[in-house]
Amino acid sequence: MLPSLPSRAVAARPAVRRLAAARLLSMTGTDASGVAIGFALYAQTRSTTWLSLSLLLTIGAGSVLAPIGGWLGDRLPRRPLMIACELGSGALFATLAIVHAPIAILAIGLLASALGSAFGPAAGASIAHVAGPERLSWANGLIASSANLGKMAGRIGGGALIAVAGPGAVFLFDALTSIASALLIASIALPFGGRERRAGAVSAAAPARGRARGALGAAEAAAPAARASTGGGMLLVLRDPGIRPVLLAACVGTFATAFSMTAEVPLVFELGGGALALGALTACWALGMVAGSWHAGRVLHAGNEATGVLAGRSLMALGIGSVALAGTLAPTLLAYLGGGFMGVAAQSLVMRRTPDDQRARVIGAMDACRNVAFGGGVVLAGFVVAPLGPSATYAFVGAGMLLGCLPLLALVRRLGGVRPLRAPRPAVAATEAA
Repeated sequence: MLPSLPSRAVAARPAVRRLAAARLLSMTGTDASGVAIGFALYAQTRSTTWLSLSLLLTIGAGSVLAPIGGWLGDRLPRRPLMIACELGSGALFATLAIVHAPIAILAIGLLASALGSAFGPAAGASIAHVAGPERLSWANGLIASSANLGKMAGRIGGGALIAVAGPGAVFLFDALTSIASALLIASIALPFGGRERRAGAVSAAAPARGRARGALGAAEAAAPAARASTGGGMLLVLRDPGIRPVLLAACVGTFATAFSMTAEVPLVFELGGGALALGALTACWALGMVAGSWHAGRVLHAGNEATGVLAGRSLMALGIGSVALAGTLAPTLLAYLGGGFMGVAAQSLVMRRTPDDQRARVIGAMDACRNVAFGGGVVLAGFVVAPLGPSATYAFVGAGMLLGCLPLLALVRRLGGVRPLRAPRPAVAATEAA
């Protein structure tokens, strides 16, 4: 299902790098604006209720609209869709620079979330088509590390820019990064898949995909029934015994993460830290996610991606759970390393198992499920963290993530057992890293 034409081999590397640069710019602006929206809402209202409402609207929009965005990503040409979403987002945030009413900020933020729900699945689905099967893990690792770096830069830079020039300057900065991202996407000559597929293009990935799947080849039977509907992505996810365990583990992990995020600040103070320790925790998140996703792109391939998902999720569980026993925040670095590594492995595995004309819908369906899980965790965490205490909450999160590893362990066994987490041979590693 993944195109691998000799004539595209040379063009794929710079195209992926442009996608990574676009993602870096886009996430820098998006996360900076997230900080600015929270600041602007609280400065206007002095109420945490508005902040909670903003978060719930964002989660709700992602849960409801992600499947629709996935359908658009399969039914429309992906490149124009992504460009339109970026330009639309730029226009919305430019408007936020001159709008100050809290209800207007919420409404514009909701519209931006809707555009993001269309952009995300199309962008994710396009990676496999642009990179090809041989460079898929490398491409996912490069783009994921760029996105994580952008998130870090956006959160730090957004706060600094607010202090210097106010939230309006951040919104204008986001608009500029959106335009720059759209221009980079437009400059890529390779097709992005979906309705943009060229007649006569053939895939060289089918044989490799069949060998990698082994006993899991029955998933293809779900494809014809799923092609036409908006919910076809979820149908394919539920019928594919290789994607189901990945989604189940992701939902368990995302649900548990909501508890650890709620307990972060209380944990810092329980361990005797302050603002500096909280900053160190943010630095661990950034460093771990960037390094983990970057390393994943260097060692993962079709034969070991399932092992990579299991290893990354296990490292997350052990890192977060160890905080309660170690009495220090240091193990969180291991947790975030595992998170970055696991994300690349899971995305690559799902992409290899999904037909191009349904890939955006599968990504949208999985995004919706994770948003629902996170929203449920956020609601329950408010009632659980205080009685348990932050350290016990982290132990609970670690245990929950370990529980989420069980379906992944079954998946690895079904695919032939644990595989070494290294490139299969130097020639392949050099090709993907070039």
